Amino acid sequence: MQVSPVHYDLTFEPNLDDFTFSGKEIIDVKISKPTNTFLLDSAELKIKSCHVMSNSQKFSAKTRLDEKNESLTVLIPKKISGAARIFIDYTGILNDRLVGFYRSQYKDKSGNTKYLATTQFEAADARRAFPCWDEPAAKATFGITLVTEKNHTAVSNMNIVSKKTLGKKTVYTFAKTPIMSTYLLYLGVGEFEYLSSKQGKVQYRIVTTKGNSKKGKFALDLCKKLVTSYENYFGIKYPLPKLDLIAVPDFASGAMENWGAITFRETILLYDPKTSSTQTKQYIAEVVSHEVAHQWFGNLVTMEWWNDLWLNESFATFMATKFVDKFYPSWKLWDQFLEDTMNVAMGLDSLHSSHPIDVKVNKPSEIREIFDAISYDKGGCVLRMLEGFVTEKNFRAGLRAYLKKFSYQNAKGDDLWNEIGTAARMPVRTMINSWIKQVGFPMVDVKRQNSKLVLAQKRFVLEQRGKEKGLWHIPVSVTQDRTTRNKLVTKQCDVIPVGPSDVMINSGRHGFYRVKYSPDLLDDLKGSVLQKSISHVDRWALQNDLFALCVSGDDTAKNYLDFSKSYENEDDYITQSNVAGNLYALYNRTIEEQFNYEIKEITHDFLKTVFAKIGWDAKKGEPYTNALLRGFVIGALGKLDDEEIIVEAQKRFAAYLKNPLSLNPDLQDAVFSVVAWSGDSKTYQKMLGLYKKVKTQEEKLRFLGALCNFKDEKLLLRTLNFSQTKDVRSQNMHVPIIRVAGNRYGKKIFWPWLKKNWKSLHKKVGVGSPLLNRIVASISGVADSSMEKEIKQFFKKNPTPGTERTLDQTLERIRIHTNLLQRLRLEFA
Repeated sequence: MQVSPVHYDLTFEPNLDDFTFSGKEIIDVKISKPTNTFLLDSAELKIKSCHVMSNSQKFSAKTRLDEKNESLTVLIPKKISGAARIFIDYTGILNDRLVGFYRSQYKDKSGNTKYLATTQFEAADARRAFPCWDEPAAKATFGITLVTEKNHTAVSNMNIVSKKTLGKKTVYTFAKTPIMSTYLLYLGVGEFEYLSSKQGKVQYRIVTTKGNSKKGKFALDLCKKLVTSYENYFGIKYPLPKLDLIAVPDFASGAMENWGAITFRETILLYDPKTSSTQTKQYIAEVVSHEVAHQWFGNLVTMEWWNDLWLNESFATFMATKFVDKFYPSWKLWDQFLEDTMNVAMGLDSLHSSHPIDVKVNKPSEIREIFDAISYDKGGCVLRMLEGFVTEKNFRAGLRAYLKKFSYQNAKGDDLWNEIGTAARMPVRTMINSWIKQVGFPMVDVKRQNSKLVLAQKRFVLEQRGKEKGLWHIPVSVTQDRTTRNKLVTKQCDVIPVGPSDVMINSGRHGFYRVKYSPDLLDDLKGSVLQKSISHVDRWALQNDLFALCVSGDDTAKNYLDFSKSYENEDDYITQSNVAGNLYALYNRTIEEQFNYEIKEITHDFLKTVFAKIGWDAKKGEPYTNALLRGFVIGALGKLDDEEIIVEAQKRFAAYLKNPLSLNPDLQDAVFSVVAWSGDSKTYQKMLGLYKKVKTQEEKLRFLGALCNFKDEKLLLRTLNFSQTKDVRSQNMHVPIIRVAGNRYGKKIFWPWLKKNWKSLHKKVGVGSPLLNRIVASISGVADSSMEKEIKQFFKKNPTPGTERTLDQTLERIRIHTNLLQRLRLEFA
């Protein structure tokens, strides 16, 4: 960079009456080559005055804002070099689009409407708060001052060093930050309440709106334990004097790792044992762990450019699971990682319209598109595979060396592979590059030839389009008679000598690939599933791969249904959950087909068998995961119109109306949705009233979900329209839209409604919101191939930057569903 920032001195004065703010900025810059032009990033700001100081000389400056490119040009009459200072006075808007410096609305205990000001700068929205060089490599230090009303307090990345009264205002000045990227800066002003605790030299706080801080106790206690564990693992102390966890009423994503001031949705930070579910507690733990991991990996060492975003996110995903699993082994998080993280990643990466992990990114709208399951989930799976390949000890040694070497700097992916490769004395870079530089992942085809196994690899895709390109360095494991051998397969075809007994490939599912066994090998493994003589993960993996092969056309649905019968006495959580989910998906896809009754019967029998084991109520000493399974099974049986389940759900709902504490939070989602499924307009009114009445966001979301589960199209339309009212926070607006798209009774009304409301909906969330991608993706639930042309034309007429890739993926998913249905018709003819 010809001009690079060294230090920003920033003063902000937000006005929560007219939703504007004024800003004063002094930037210390270093100029390597004489220039009279400074090009900064700036969006939605109005410049009041600007001048530049260099060698005690003052130059008044001309400024030019370019809205389209989000840039600000500062022009002075003479070329200067060396050190200089840029002075800018400006104003901005506290928008309601959940990006940049924005306002968040909530109601206090007495029902009065209140506002707070907060920030979300990742990826490229610091420019909405102050003119800056808004990219990760332009690191600088920051001095922040916030001028607030008397009844407000202020929060930023660092601790407060002075608090003064200025007329009717209070001026908060914060300590200078370490050298850091703009996207990690934080500003918060509002009527906050704090729950504090000190550990060592670090002050920890939960920051909430009034009356909520006590619910932060679980997250606060866990955060302190996590910081100690990460310090030990990385060999580097947490570098700031304080760490705040801030609950924001309106927040677009789940959480954001601002250095020393992490922001969260309220539902992902606040835990109330009376009203919160087991799932919520687990989710809070995982997200807190994810964001705390970023304080080192991402904040202390930052990617050089957004193409390495995946390293930040996948690393935090992987570490979050690792550390929460240490504290809560009974949660079986590594099992859930397979069921959630790996399944989601493979689902996206088996599309032609997926993208490599390491992806070229040029402009902000493209950056926002890659905050997806490839960056987070596939990346996390690849790191888990790498750790298995080089051993945990070498993986950690490489990481520690990397973090020490690049502290307070920027680094590239290759820097990390080099450090891990050096620690392990293995060719890490070539192996890992085959997974991150090319799109997709392999399917390994396995056949036995006499005393040899023949392995062939090709890219696994769900839509067949002829020969697929791609060659991976696959760490293949072959397990026989409880002994495992590993081989790095780097060719299209390879052979491994084996004995006569059953063969299991990729045992423990550490490798990110699917396995297709020849019919004889798969048949041999059926008995092992029935007798449970192989591990629960391997039982899960066999049918998980087989189901994916049935969707891609590499195998048949009848084969899957037949194989699923081997799981009738299964007792493991992820296996039962995945078999049940796969059977239900087949049932749901074929609902209008004549042969649907066959699939419905198999699905119902399997779910009823699982239900018979776990029942309605938690038993003393039962596995933790039963709480997660129970809700799913009851909900699915209700939607299969199981009379016994529906009657009991209605009975429990009636009891809930008299005493909300009578219904376990783990059952509420399922009970409310089953009651809605069998309910009418009276039930609808009741649910709507409850939505408005309950206090916490978590409880509100349960009723919002239930409003999407009616069978009556008119009621579903009411829900869609309700999603656009002030009663639904813009951060939750997508929930009813996605849920109605997933309800088969919403099929006919969904697309016409979305087309009609698209413009206002788009305006409401603003360009680049992650919510738009989720809404676009939901179209695949209601459309078939005959609508592809119309959907394409609609988005051509209504361009939505940042959703182009998601639209391609959605259209591809529509074709995959149509192709599957055509094959099923032939199979069951």
